[in-house]
Amino acid sequence: MNSLDELRMFKQFIHAAEHVWTQIATSPRGKPVYTVNGVDFTPLPERYNSKRKISRIFRRYWGRQLSETLIRNLNLRLVKGKLCIPYGEIPVFPTNVQTLQLKLKQPNQKVVSAVLAGGNRKVRVEYRFIRAGATAPYMIMKRSGKEYDRRYRPPAATNTNAKAKPPAKPLVNPTAAPKSKSKSKSKSNGRQKLLKTP
Repeated sequence: MNSLDELRMFKQFIHAAEHVWTQIATSPRGKPVYTVNGVDFTPLPERYNSKRKISRIFRRYWGRQLSETLIRNLNLRLVKGKLCIPYGEIPVFPTNVQTLQLKLKQPNQKVVSAVLAGGNRKVRVEYRFIRAGATAPYMIMKRSGKEYDRRYRPPAATNTNAKAKPPAKPLVNPTAAPKSKSKSKSKSNGRQKLLKTP
């Protein structure tokens, strides 16, 4: 496969991979059926009615970790035995590939930089493609710009760090307090010695 054919193949691959989340999120056609904690939910159609089916679709393009992230960010919920998704408008994401550049070329690993357009904005995204062997299909194992796109956003770890920081402050105070006490004791001991000597 020459470089032009390879770029064309990656362009089609990225285009399909970037669209699959929105295809699932917008697949329900009916009105909201259930309301849970003030959030309206609607059941997914039969072809997406289990996490296993959805995972199988994502794994055509994405590695395990990114597939799990995409599923989590669908905010699925099982309501009365039916897999449901929050009802509402889905924003337009940059998913259309405008330009493509091959930055790393190895037998079973490629790094591709792409400019995606959509939703009145353009973003540059870097993809790392990896395959197990010459006959195995490529999968996207890494994608840049995850923090700017709700589909790929990892779980927030800042809350746990914020909770872990406050206990560190009181640990400093107990160590500082004994020092001041030890100084006062030494001073008082010195005064007692001076009083005892005529």
